[in-house]
Amino acid sequence: MNRKMNGDCEMSKVTDEIHGQIIGITDEERVKIDAFERRMYSHDLASLPKMMELGFKMMPDLVVIPKDAEEIAEIIKIARKEGIPVVPRGGASWGLGGAMPVDGGIVIDLTKMNKILNIDKNNFNVTVESGVTWKKLYDSLIKMGYMIGSYPSSAYAATIGGWISTGGVGVGTYKYGSAIDHMESLEVVLPTGRILEIGESETSTTGGQDLSRLFFGAEGTLGIVTKARLKIHPAPEEIRPLSYGFDNLKVLSSVVKKMTLSDVMPLHISFLDRFHFEFLRDLGIEIPGSEINDMLNIALEGDSAVLDLEEEALDKIAMTNNGKKQENDIALHEWNERFFELRTKRAGPTATLGEVFIPISNMAEMVEDIYKLIKKMKLRAAVTGMISDRNTAVFMPYYLSDERKLIRNLVSLSFIKKLGDLAFTHGGRPAGQGLFFPGNLKKTYGPGRDTMMDIKSVMDPFDLMNPGKTTEGLTRFGIPIPTFAMNSGMNMMAWIKHILTKDKKVST
Repeated sequence: MNRKMNGDCEMSKVTDEIHGQIIGITDEERVKIDAFERRMYSHDLASLPKMMELGFKMMPDLVVIPKDAEEIAEIIKIARKEGIPVVPRGGASWGLGGAMPVDGGIVIDLTKMNKILNIDKNNFNVTVESGVTWKKLYDSLIKMGYMIGSYPSSAYAATIGGWISTGGVGVGTYKYGSAIDHMESLEVVLPTGRILEIGESETSTTGGQDLSRLFFGAEGTLGIVTKARLKIHPAPEEIRPLSYGFDNLKVLSSVVKKMTLSDVMPLHISFLDRFHFEFLRDLGIEIPGSEINDMLNIALEGDSAVLDLEEEALDKIAMTNNGKKQENDIALHEWNERFFELRTKRAGPTATLGEVFIPISNMAEMVEDIYKLIKKMKLRAAVTGMISDRNTAVFMPYYLSDERKLIRNLVSLSFIKKLGDLAFTHGGRPAGQGLFFPGNLKKTYGPGRDTMMDIKSVMDPFDLMNPGKTTEGLTRFGIPIPTFAMNSGMNMMAWIKHILTKDKKVST
């Protein structure tokens, strides 16, 4: 018999009997049914207006915090039998709705599966549970003289499984690649409840098909990553941060292009505009240096003698384009801030982040168009980003808003859609699909979308694993969201935001 659960105004998909079965698999303390606790799982980094619940049941019917893959497998078997959606969740530090339900169901919180199981010094790999945060892994390896090649800027909260599932790029990607380049093997619970171990052998030799890559960027729609073996590297003699100031991001873009054409291979390259620093000053956060405009931040790593030569080469490139090299304390401050760029959220008090990939050859034009969009939509926004490889810039602009202002906050969400449109115009693409942008899949992959849909249908024929994400948008009523309808709605929201007054500072 279906029942109402602690403050719900609608019937739950999880009956008393199913609730009891799940407690039998885990224990009562790790099964959450309280409405307040479940509300915490109804959003990710981006706080969404409550009116979104008219179309999506974002609040789960039940939350489970498992301790191992075997428990997850048994829960999935019950969900499959009863036709209940299952949504995996890590640190929820992404902002596209990938870790929140669209039709209630069961959220599986993986953050307590957070053990570092083995650090293999001989074979240069580490085996971890998927709920381990990247910061915990990074700190543990550094103490032993090793490092992970790259990690997300949200490393304090982002989990191993979450970053793999969202196709992550981040700090260190320029030199060591994205999350997919670290993966040696995965343990995954499939939509059938089967536990599968897939990937490379200890020798890291490739041959045949590596099925582990099927789950990279799949956003939990094909299965739940529960364990990973990742490559590690010897910690460098030195990590040397450098910072250069420029008059604007267009000039900075030309410098980035020249740097990518050089033989210097930095660990990380990122950029921040002057508006980001203005938001920090509004919060009273001290910033070394009095006249910081747009900033290019670079981290070199390796032997100190080699870094001296690389620094000299980068100085010459920057100076030929009127770059102003910053003092060492500013560069060190910026490197230490790499995990905290969205602390400016407190000036909002809401910050919503967009993320798109653009060819570096089109970076300057993209800069110009982003600022035009920000001005047209009258947003309080800043442009930040990073360089993920010699050909690709990742733009991560964010805007500040007040979630207490319902209409204004809702229509501002259209900025992320319009940003994606700009990315396609300039030969790039958005960073993911999540809840709102499955319609981008065909634009991004063309005919390959149909094959992705086929894979989803074969692996999850009842569409219970994180439904309504990546391949097809769905409402709480099980009705697909046509791409043209989503686009039309977002465009209308952007028009409404355009005619509203300019966003102002919020008194907090």
